[in-house]
Amino acid sequence: MKTIDLLSCPETTLTAELKRMKSKELERHTRKLLLKLGLNDYDAVMATVIKAIAKMDASQDNRFSALQAVIRSLLVSEKQKVEQQVVVERLAIIMMLLVAKKFHKIHTGSN
Repeated sequence: MKTIDLLSCPETTLTAELKRMKSKELERHTRKLLLKLGLNDYDAVMATVIKAIAKMDASQDNRFSALQAVIRSLLVSEKQKVEQQVVVERLAIIMMLLVAKKFHKIHTGSN
């Protein structure tokens, strides 16, 4: 699936596609979406996201909203924040899944 397709597909299709993707593919999509938002420092953004996720309570209902707020806080202008809402929403889902997969891989010792 192309990155642009991730932005326009229905949520059920998105969920199914993301579950099938390996970490490398999720990283590629994340990098492209970050560039679309004008954020070109993948490592810095991921570090911020990982720290934010680590602080979240697993029972917290609004984790995706909280992660979206973290991503929006990295954007420069208010206009950009409004125009890119769909990108931020989808990016939050992809990044949460990417971090979960990486965390699981580290803790299970699987390759």
